[in-house]
Amino acid sequence: MLLLLAPVHHSNAQSRLTLSNADTFKIANYKALPDKGYTIERVANDTSLHFSADSLRPQQSEYYWIKLVINNPYPNDEPYIFQPFKALNYTLYQYSPKHNRWEGTAAGLGAPSAFRKPWQMEASLSKQAENVLYVKISLRDIKQYNVALKPALIFTKRVAFYAEERFTSLFNLVCCIVLISFSVYNLYIYFQLKDKAYLYYVLVQIGALLYLVSVGQFLNPVFQASFYNIKAWPGGKLQYINLDGLVMHVGVTIIFCSFIEFTRSYLNTKQALPGYDKVLKIFSLGYILLEAVPVIITLSGWVYINNIPASNVYILLMVSTCIGIGIVAHRRGYKAAKYFLAANLLPLVFTVCTSVYILLYTFAGSLLPQMAILSQILTFAVALVARIKLVNEELKEKEIHAIQLANDIELTEIKGRLIEEENKNITLTMQLEKEKNEQLQQKLEANQRELVGNSLYIHQKNKLLAELRNQMQDIDTLLPDAKPETIRNIQSSLKEGQHLGEEWDKFKLHFEQVHPSFFNELQASHPNLTKYELRLYAYFHINLSTKEIAALLNIAPASVRQAKARLNKKMGKS
Repeated sequence: MLLLLAPVHHSNAQSRLTLSNADTFKIANYKALPDKGYTIERVANDTSLHFSADSLRPQQSEYYWIKLVINNPYPNDEPYIFQPFKALNYTLYQYSPKHNRWEGTAAGLGAPSAFRKPWQMEASLSKQAENVLYVKISLRDIKQYNVALKPALIFTKRVAFYAEERFTSLFNLVCCIVLISFSVYNLYIYFQLKDKAYLYYVLVQIGALLYLVSVGQFLNPVFQASFYNIKAWPGGKLQYINLDGLVMHVGVTIIFCSFIEFTRSYLNTKQALPGYDKVLKIFSLGYILLEAVPVIITLSGWVYINNIPASNVYILLMVSTCIGIGIVAHRRGYKAAKYFLAANLLPLVFTVCTSVYILLYTFAGSLLPQMAILSQILTFAVALVARIKLVNEELKEKEIHAIQLANDIELTEIKGRLIEEENKNITLTMQLEKEKNEQLQQKLEANQRELVGNSLYIHQKNKLLAELRNQMQDIDTLLPDAKPETIRNIQSSLKEGQHLGEEWDKFKLHFEQVHPSFFNELQASHPNLTKYELRLYAYFHINLSTKEIAALLNIAPASVRQAKARLNKKMGKS
């Protein structure tokens, strides 16, 4: 747009401007009057008040008056939009012949306005006349800063202004409709597939929607919010935050934090790249703190913290890290990584350009953010379609694998049934063996009882021998004269007892039936044992008591214990 500054002549120490056919003209050289509680009537009528060309200094005065004389040579009233270059609070005074008084229109960050930029207001320049306008500028919001500034005063023809507004509004409306459409569609896919990548993609679009609405300053006409904070920099540059700025920070935070979560979900970094996954988590948390803390402190009014340079540098680091992780995933053979990298190429270019532009000029370019958002919508939609294709391929592979597993399960079941049959046969065999063992056990117990019976029988015979010895002793004492006859009787009894050795042979025979190869194995391991010791060990083996063994061997129990000790020592037992 053509900018025209056309001073013609001086009137009351002010520059006279004459309108031309240009859509816009800017007034940068003007004189100002520090306010001392003046009314508009006094400023307009008191010729003693002196306007100077000095800059506006908030340390000297909180308010300044500016007088503008604009000649409209055309035969029609010319409607203009007055939009000062600095985001301050202004009051524009015009004389109304109809009401015969000066009428003021307030605009600025602290005033309600129907315009996107709240410091814009309408001004009408009467036809074929010199129009005198007074502008009262408020510097109260920056009085704590020792700066000097002189904001340019811009007038734009209403037709040209609204034509540009319609284009801007229409362009942003199209972007918002596209964002909402894609958000609804991808939200539907998320509910169908339960894939979190789609959910985070929807959140990215919601953040982009908030950013577009706020960066275009469309919230001010709707909500008429008056909270704000301004910072003045040396050189007169102003920086402010209001409702649009707050929503912009929220939108940007949602965009890039959701983009990080989208990266984690799309590349499956939690499982495939756990180390890089932790880095992404730290980046996300750090960016939330970087955005939230300065904005909260700034809006509280304590101090104005300009986090825009740090935020844009951080954004460049985050995006670069996500791209780097995508490259690592691609090198490790993750199929979805190439689609992720391709989808990020064009949005990355616009994002980097936007961040660099903001770092250089402190505000976003006119179309760079919108182009970054639109490119992100299209390229990420392609990436998600490719992701669906990969998911379908994985599902087919899993289906084939499931069929193989089903076949393996069927074979396993057949093997299981065969094993069950084999187990039944083994169980039956074990049952038969158990019955056979029970029969053998019963036979063993019968033989054991027979052994015990034989042992008792031998014990009775040994007892008989003991009685005969006692009889011989009694005869020697009581009947010495009848000795020959008595001796013959005793000899007859002893003759009967000579068969006791044969009873041992019978015991040994039965013992070996119960315990086969017992004596052979014992003699093989201890060849130096005597027959007496073999007999003694056999009695110990069937757990006869010391008294029973003493009776069987016709010796004293103490002799049995001594014989057992000698036998254990000889066999090397403790």
